[in-house]
Amino acid sequence: MLKNNNLMVANIGIAIAGIGFGLVNPVTVVLLEQSKTPSFVTGLVTMMGYLTIVMFSGISGKFFEKYSLKKLLLFGLALWSISSLGHFFWYNLYILFPLKVIMGVGGTFVFIGTEILINRASDSTNRGKNIGLYATFLSIGIAIGTLLIWTISIRPYIPFIIGSAIMGTAGVYLSFFLTDVEKTEDHQAVTSYPIKNMPLLGLFTPLLYGIFESSTIVAIPIYGLRVGFSQVEVSYLLASFVIGGIILLYGISGFSDKYNKYKLILIMSLLLAVLLIVPTFSYSYFMLMILFFIMGGIIPAFYTIGLNYMVENVDKKYISFANSYYIMMYGIGTVIGPLWGASLIELSLMKGYWIFSAILCIIFFVVFFYLRKQKQNN
Repeated sequence: MLKNNNLMVANIGIAIAGIGFGLVNPVTVVLLEQSKTPSFVTGLVTMMGYLTIVMFSGISGKFFEKYSLKKLLLFGLALWSISSLGHFFWYNLYILFPLKVIMGVGGTFVFIGTEILINRASDSTNRGKNIGLYATFLSIGIAIGTLLIWTISIRPYIPFIIGSAIMGTAGVYLSFFLTDVEKTEDHQAVTSYPIKNMPLLGLFTPLLYGIFESSTIVAIPIYGLRVGFSQVEVSYLLASFVIGGIILLYGISGFSDKYNKYKLILIMSLLLAVLLIVPTFSYSYFMLMILFFIMGGIIPAFYTIGLNYMVENVDKKYISFANSYYIMMYGIGTVIGPLWGASLIELSLMKGYWIFSAILCIIFFVVFFYLRKQKQNN
């Protein structure tokens, strides 16, 4: 009963927090783009928070082994809330860069903490469903956040106040309703777990997801504004992507409890490659809405199914470290993503990002298909 209660509390909490995640970063990108900031600088600013995740997530497993999971979650939400308010000064890069670092540290605690909680409340029969449910709640929050981008038209700082207030609300909610997970009496603190012991697919699925998740945050607003769409239309494109995650992701993740996860991930990489080619020959707004809706369900599934695969292939006593490495690889992807998206749009507004991203998916498929065949032959 306690596990189920914590599972629901974590899902509701991450949904509330997701509103802030879906609001602050896209608004920052829009403001920088409208102020004629070079796209490379915009990508660099977005990358900074993700770079912090890479640098910090590798050691964060030690914190979760040593300290209270609940307290670390609340600390992460507090850091994020403070940094959101600091975005009042988005136009000052000397302030904005450190703020992204603080936000990255806070986000690391939030994501690793909630994922550890989900994994501890699940078993092999329902882990895929629970991870999918968690990601769906997060997507609902992010969708609401993207739909609040319009508040930028009231005053540039309004979205940041909303983001900070929402994160504060999530913190208050978790502080009252989340029951801290006590370590079992026979629990022995684990001091290390080498990354080389991680399953390869469990490292590269969050990497691929991170690249696409962070590149779309940059690429879609820049692309949309430059081809002539309004702020509101751009926010709808982003919302379509996230709503696709809400509607499709849970079903796709549920498959991972019944079917081979490795094969599912390979199929998704091929399908995504095909979808990414569509914008090179169809530029209609309606088509883009449908396309982003479908992609919004597939791209996050790399993360959820990959996480399920990783948990199955790692001894449970190492799960804190494994989750940290998983988030670290996601962070590396999100560091690459903003510069990937911004530079490829500069290379070719209508084709660069889409074609090279499709090639990336094909390379991912070929490499892991080959590795699977090799393992079967041996």
